Amino acid sequence: MKQSYSYDTVSEAINDLTKRGYTHDFNIHEEEQCLICNHTGIQLSPDDFEITEVYRFEGETDPADEMILYAIASTRHLNETANKPVKGILLNAYGMYADADVSVIAEKLKKSASPLQPIKRAEYLKDISREHHQGLLLCWKIKRGLTQKIPVERIKAYADWFYDSYLSIHFRIEEESIFPILGMQHPLIVKAMEEHHALRNLFNKETELENSLRQIMVDLDSHIRFEERVLFNQIQENAKEEQIEQMNQHHNSKPFVENSKDPFWL
Repeated sequence: MKQSYSYDTVSEAINDLTKRGYTHDFNIHEEEQCLICNHTGIQLSPDDFEITEVYRFEGETDPADEMILYAIASTRHLNETANKPVKGILLNAYGMYADADVSVIAEKLKKSASPLQPIKRAEYLKDISREHHQGLLLCWKIKRGLTQKIPVERIKAYADWFYDSYLSIHFRIEEESIFPILGMQHPLIVKAMEEHHALRNLFNKETELENSLRQIMVDLDSHIRFEERVLFNQIQENAKEEQIEQMNQHHNSKPFVENSKDPFWL
């Protein structure tokens, strides 16, 4: 595993890797313990691929605002047209896959990057916490789309799909099963509920699309980091056994399956 190139931004790295043949957009499929490219259907088990390059990008103000870009290659799966190894990328926001107990895939990724210090999340919050990863990637996709001057209607269509399919469900689970642990009048919960309300309004807005998308990008990123760094820590400190048991009974995490109809961010 090497890092032969130097990039200032995630977008610059992805553009160059794509030019160098890393054309598949991989995600982790935890249930199947593999990487999957939803656009092509290719699945890679832990023994099927190597991580050839790793690039880390820190936030401007906080090293924890980190994204890691993995370059993936598989000699066991050959490109049908060029008869060369299948190559692609995997983008990971703030080390969410650094949890050693997530999967065999995660362990392989963890060993390939320099050690991260992920927040030690309680078991009953791990699934909902991992869902934040896709929320941060949505923010990145919106930013990339706007930067590349992709028509806002295309970006809006993807954002609407993400909200309807995942984020709205995520909000409901938090409000029904997680927030009551602290109490709905707790100042941190009041703040979280206000942010949920504001985000719902932004996603439902059908005018001034570019301004709304830019605000979603900023507000959703800020909201996720607030929950991860502040709110969930308070919930872990105050949760009672019966509350944890009740939450476990009601929360069934929905595995993320990418919408590959219009991957405008690639």
